[in-house]
Amino acid sequence: MHVAIAGLMLESVSFLPEPTTLADFQREELSGQAVIDGHRGTNRIIGGFVEVCEAEGIEMTGIVSAGAGAAASATDDAFDHYCSRICDGIAAIKDRIDGVLLSLHGAMTTVTRTDPDADIVREVRKVVGPDMPIVVGLDYHGNLDEEILRHADALFGYHYSPHTDMGETGARAARCLVRWLKTGDRKSTRLNSSHT
Repeated sequence: MHVAIAGLMLESVSFLPEPTTLADFQREELSGQAVIDGHRGTNRIIGGFVEVCEAEGIEMTGIVSAGAGAAASATDDAFDHYCSRICDGIAAIKDRIDGVLLSLHGAMTTVTRTDPDADIVREVRKVVGPDMPIVVGLDYHGNLDEEILRHADALFGYHYSPHTDMGETGARAARCLVRWLKTGDRKSTRLNSSHT
């Protein structure tokens, strides 16, 4: 079994005047194998993904991860850059993967977009088709509506603030995906994912 892993994290503070640029995201950017190696052992969502996948013998391909903390709304160019990189990276390997793990914030905005986290999941869904599972780890402060649920199979958010369980959130998400891949029982996984 083989999964793709990617992430884009921004907690938008929309009243700040200067937007968050591509250069701001690039300060924490990792790509390819560095997505896996750079998060291994960390208390981050992707750290949890890696921990579970390695324990279960799941092959991983890192696409890209970037974040800018809590900052102003992203520029549309920055969002488009990373959305394209995530989708293009997954498209290049979609015939070799069985699922997708995404690390998103849930409260990201751009200059013109009000729900770019859902937009990323929607675009990834277009790439992988209706049958491949997409599981998403999210921040406690995500501001979500049903749009993201149209495209993701399962969502997992932090339980605590301060965020002491970021890695465990990623681990819960990854365990959900691994269980679905092993059993093929997508319905059961979705119904029970909140208890994982």
